[in-house]
This record gives sequence, C-alpha cells and structure tokens, in this order.
Amino acid sequence: MAKRRYSFDEDKIARFLKQGRGQGRGADYLPWLTIHDLSSTGLSSRLQGRKSHRVHHVLSKIERAVLMLFDWNDYVIDIREQYPLDRAKTRAIAANMGVTSPRDRDTGVDIVMTTDFLVTALIDGEEQDFPVACKPQSELDNPRSIEKLEIERRFWQALGRPWRLVTEKDYPQVRVGNLEWLYEMQSLEHLEAPHPNYWSDRRDQVLHGLASAGAVSLHRLLEQLQDRWGHQPGEGLMMLRHLASTKRVAFDLNRPFDIMEPASGFQVVPASAMPATPFADNAEWRAAA
Repeated sequence: MAKRRYSFDEDKIARFLKQGRGQGRGADYLPWLTIHDLSSTGLSSRLQGRKSHRVHHVLSKIERAVLMLFDWNDYVIDIREQYPLDRAKTRAIAANMGVTSPRDRDTGVDIVMTTDFLVTALIDGEEQDFPVACKPQSELDNPRSIEKLEIERRFWQALGRPWRLVTEKDYPQVRVGNLEWLYEMQSLEHLEAPHPNYWSDRRDQVLHGLASAGAVSLHRLLEQLQDRWGHQPGEGLMMLRHLASTKRVAFDLNRPFDIMEPASGFQVVPASAMPATPFADNAEWRAAA
C-alpha cells in the first residue's frame, strides 16, 4: 500500500466513487489513487501507456518496471493500476483471518485496499485478468505487510484470479533498463524537423542500412549513415531507438545494449510481419501466465 498524502474519510471515499475512480477500461479507466494523492517520495511517476492510450500513475520503481514489461507484451490488452477492492469483501476476509482491516491512521476509517495492477491478457482468444502486487523484498519481513498481502491474495482467490506478488528480485533488470531506454523515443513528436519528411527519410535510411549492414558494427553503420546522408551526430541512434520502441527493429532486450555489437544483431521486422499491436513476446507471457 502506498503512503497517502491526505487522510481518507467516508466522504472522501464517496467522492472518489462518484468521480469514477477505479472504474472504466482502457483509455477511460481512472485509477483509485494517483501520484497527486500521495506523499512525494521521488519514486512516483507517470507514464504514457501505448496500449491504454492514457497516462498511468505508478507509485514505486518496482511498479514502473512491471508496467514497462506489461506494456511491451503482446498478450496484454489492458492495464489498470491502483485497482480498488470491494471494502465489504476485504473487511470480511480480515475478520475471518482475525486481523484488523487496514485503516486510515488519522480518521480510523477502513480504507479501500488496492491491487497495484489488474492486467488483462488475451489468451487463446479469451480475456483473462491477472492481479499483480508489487512490493520491495524488505517489506516481506514486516508482519503487517504480510497480513495485508494475504487479505489481497484471498480476495482474488475467491474470484478465481491467479494473484501474483512481484519484488525487485523477480523481474529482469537488464530488460527493464532497455525498455526504459526505448520508452523515451517511442514518439518523435517532440523533435524539431527542418522539413515535413525529415524523420521519415531518416527512418528509411536507417532501415535500409540495417538490412544491408553485413558484418560491420552498429557504431560503424551509424557513422556510414552520417557520412552518406548527412545525419547529425546522434540522429541515427535516436532513430534506431524509435524503430526498436515501435517494434520495427528487434534486438535482444535481455542483453545490455552495446553500440559496438554487430549491426546484424538488430533485425528489421517487415511491416507485414508486425503484430496488430506493436508488441511481442507472446511466448514469454504464455510462460508467465
């Protein structure tokens, strides 16, 4: 559970419900908690979702990493963060466990518990929901944290949903680092262009260069593009990041990026072979599911 910035009472909970918090799907979903509802710790952030077409509110570094992985996965079709759980059900579960239902420290009101992510994936043509909790490994030594997680687990178990707990030790750090690097270039709209076709020309030049690179290193290929087409320093690499972010170019995300690697390690994906949505890793999701 994230640290709240303001106290919660019944009036505030009613107001959140009226606002539609925790309701909707896709671009229309409103998380129960946003980064504006919490104390600033420097770990909260907002990310534009490519699947949901909205801004996601993540409250920790672990949540950010997990969101990156889900947003990249082709099986995932929707991601709802800070998803609220029915208070009547969590109260009943807590009572059955013989523990106190989570309460606001200032008001004493039972809070609305949340699951960090409710991920919807399309498996064999059927939509399935996968609730995911994100916690630092250190919190698993706290008995009260374990009680809250158990309430959450039992809530989803009663609904037949396979709840998962993720810590910083459970996700691939190198892969997440590469996805972070690509995320910054998923759109080029923020970049200036001398003429309307400037970036589309650069895209085609990089794609052509990769397709015919042979055994040269990526670094050497980018130098060649700079010499032949007059690329400004860094433009070729920036375009490569954009192409990889949109899955027009594929490389091994589980290895640290190295510009001295052979350019042949960066494969051009034909437009006809691209998925309906710009995400892949179906086998990875199936294995995880």
